[in-house]
Amino acid sequence: MQIAMRQVEIFHAIMTVGSLTKAAELLRTSQPTLSRELAALERLIGFRLFERRSRRLFATEKALTFHAEVRRSYSGLAQLSQAAAAIRDNSDQSLLIGCLPLFSLNLIPRVTSRLQASEQQFRLGVYPLDHPTLMRDLLALRYELGVVEVGVPVDGMEVEEIVVGQEVCILPAGHRLAGKNLIAPGDLDDEVLISYPSDDAYRARYQRLFLDDRTSRNVRVETPMADAICSHVQQGVGAALVNPFSAYAYRGRGVLVRRLAVAIPFVVGICRPLGRPISPLAARVVALVKDECRHMADEFGKPETWSDARS
Repeated sequence: MQIAMRQVEIFHAIMTVGSLTKAAELLRTSQPTLSRELAALERLIGFRLFERRSRRLFATEKALTFHAEVRRSYSGLAQLSQAAAAIRDNSDQSLLIGCLPLFSLNLIPRVTSRLQASEQQFRLGVYPLDHPTLMRDLLALRYELGVVEVGVPVDGMEVEEIVVGQEVCILPAGHRLAGKNLIAPGDLDDEVLISYPSDDAYRARYQRLFLDDRTSRNVRVETPMADAICSHVQQGVGAALVNPFSAYAYRGRGVLVRRLAVAIPFVVGICRPLGRPISPLAARVVALVKDECRHMADEFGKPETWSDARS
């Protein structure tokens, strides 16, 4: 199956502007021409993209899924254009970073602030992604750097690991366990929990090292976002185990943070595709990420960092 770029352009235009008439104006062609190309594309891919109701086009569910891939391709083309412009202008001050969502909220902004204090001109693209998508896009060279929590090794990827504190337990203000300095296995057996989804690697690690199958029955809310977990705890829904970065951001805001009796290291990974030369800006950002991780590890290791939240 060979899809023509013109067909993709037509489909993208219709999805973007919402009608054949406007798409024809945008592409400076006729509606019959667009209709023929669209029909040819549907025959080629084997499924309907639009349904016509009351003289209007409505995108099918499969069209929405297909368009997500098209947008990703257009984004890749835009990145290529930016890279070409940087090469043409002999500029190395542009960097695309993929990272887990939690790092886009805390670690990377800290790095950007420090970079701004030392660099005259730079431009960062920071893209929060889930781990599988990030690994795939890094290998496809869509990003020069990735910042993740270390998990399953990926072929073709160079990963520098930094231990940044330990996982912690967070509790709503006034919780019955607030008086404990350490939360031990068994303390959460009768508590309502907020956790990652049952198929999430994070939750599997908690199950293996701290919780048990019986405790899993107490999970009232599941969400893949650490920030969403913290927010539910803040609202008094229940307790949770989370990474220290997210806990640090919520401490003292209706959230109590307690260390765990069982150490579960939180490891940050700085990822780069093997064999790709590193730009000066990327090297500077890597150094700042490592330095900021060391600073945060020191902060997370101080008992007063967490005890200050006991109000």
